[in-house]
Amino acid sequence: MNVTDCIQQEYLEWQRGDIITISAGTGKGKSHFIKNELYDHAKSKGKRILFFLHRTNTLEQFEAEIAAEGKDDVIELSTYQGFEKAIIRQNQLDLWMYEYIICDEYHYFGNDSSFNKFTDLSLNEIIEGADERVVVLMSATNEFIKAYLNNSKSINPKEYILSANYDYIKTLELFDDDQLIIDGLKKRVAKGEKALIFIESANDCYELFKHFEEHSMFICGKSHRNYKYVDEEKREQLLKNQRFNDLFLFTTQTLDAGVNIIDDDLHFIIVDIADPDVLVQCVGRKRIRDAESDYVHLVVKNRSNGRLGYDKGNLTNRMKHAKFFEEHSQEEYDREFYREPDPYQLVYYEPLPNGLYKIGVNQLLFDSYKYKYKRLEDIQEIAGGYRQFIVELFGKEGSVSMDAYLDPNTLTALEAGFTEGLIFYSKEEKRAFAEKLNLKVNGRIITSFRKINELLTTKEASFRIFPHEAKKDGKRYKTAWRIIQMSK
Repeated sequence: MNVTDCIQQEYLEWQRGDIITISAGTGKGKSHFIKNELYDHAKSKGKRILFFLHRTNTLEQFEAEIAAEGKDDVIELSTYQGFEKAIIRQNQLDLWMYEYIICDEYHYFGNDSSFNKFTDLSLNEIIEGADERVVVLMSATNEFIKAYLNNSKSINPKEYILSANYDYIKTLELFDDDQLIIDGLKKRVAKGEKALIFIESANDCYELFKHFEEHSMFICGKSHRNYKYVDEEKREQLLKNQRFNDLFLFTTQTLDAGVNIIDDDLHFIIVDIADPDVLVQCVGRKRIRDAESDYVHLVVKNRSNGRLGYDKGNLTNRMKHAKFFEEHSQEEYDREFYREPDPYQLVYYEPLPNGLYKIGVNQLLFDSYKYKYKRLEDIQEIAGGYRQFIVELFGKEGSVSMDAYLDPNTLTALEAGFTEGLIFYSKEEKRAFAEKLNLKVNGRIITSFRKINELLTTKEASFRIFPHEAKKDGKRYKTAWRIIQMSK
């Protein structure tokens, strides 16, 4: 089912004041519906459509498409960022001219708010005058913004939902050690297999790219200092042809911005991106044209509970000023943070016409941090942590084998102990082996076989420590250890 099938003829009944959300992944025909069914209806009524996109390169692609199809007589395009600049300069578009406002990839309002402090301006401007128009919000990952509209704006949109289908993901693998990326890509080079690699840090992405430079291309955001290493000709060809000719494309999440990869030879996607919403958008960059024959091997960087705790601490630090202001008066805030501006700009000073200022809070950004913090908490409480969360996110519960939740070094030690038939007799030998396993509770290595087995059970491991009586050099040991493997 695509978006047109889902909506059917209901769009003919949409009225001014309606706020519509369309939840559907890439390739489900969101833009197709706007360019065809809604275009025809709007033109027949003498109405216009304003279509917001979140990146310039996406706008350029879409602009060329509607111009070629002769549909720019009804559809006008704008980036959110351009609209925000116009609002600040008090020179914004007159939205009353348009019957339909389309917000493509509207997760933009939440996702970009951490580095663009003006996303709330465009969202508020679009929503607050919604009685005069029909607003259509489209995205594959929109849970936060839907919650924000409901809780902070008392808006309950009319929803059209196409559930995500990840049947095309043939295998899902999570890794802890970055060396595994390099080793895996070396195998891809030997076999001539293409891969799309997303890395959160532009610096880390470039360093990894350098390992395979002769086989690869690199893309990051234009504002990053590493953009000077981007081959502009290759980048333009990628945008034009929607495929890359090298074996590997190393990129940051900047590529998630509406760029589609249509390539039947691309079957490996590697993602080192923490935010699950962005991760899903990255995976969706490859368009699946034939559900029967096309497929993806997906490899995702794991996040330990310790790392998730670090991320929570970072969010707490970012919310420090806003949390204090939420719980105290402005006078108390002024005393607490005298001459100390909020470095993350959740709390800001808004100029007033009389030359004075008032304190404001970017509620959209504040709520997005709260949302992310709560999600990190929820992930930590899952038995398998981040790994299990990703497995469930892509619906691959049956694809994860036993031992998948073990640290690679722990698994290596257990496998060696089992295959070599090692027996640990003395306290010193047991202690040394426990340290190799490096299994911890509350930050301390556990050395009791019972606690080790309990943790191995929790991690769904196939190995256990079996205590038994054994002799060595004429000495009897009542609880010597050996490693056994349960049937998988």
